[in-house]
Amino acid sequence: MKNNIENECFGYQNLIDEVEKEQEKIIEELKYVLTGVVGGRNLSDQEYQCFIERAVDKKKFDDIAFNLGITESSAKTYYQRAIKKLEAEARRVTLRLKRK
Repeated sequence: MKNNIENECFGYQNLIDEVEKEQEKIIEELKYVLTGVVGGRNLSDQEYQCFIERAVDKKKFDDIAFNLGITESSAKTYYQRAIKKLEAEARRVTLRLKRK
């Protein structure tokens, strides 16, 4: 009887440990989602487009510039601004989640 209870407790503890691991993963993913959603609203149209074409579509800056009708230098500047804004938002989201 005692072994059954110990085995059952051990099983429950393993289940709790797995749930806690999953919660940590979900919080990490949530940080990325919140950063993208909130941060994306803070980007200008040009910053957003440059970021998407560079980070997601893996386009070269000269191609991005051509598509947007801007200089390559401007495309790089918009991309860097987007990165800085998203990094700042990531820091804010991380701080908010740590407080809870």
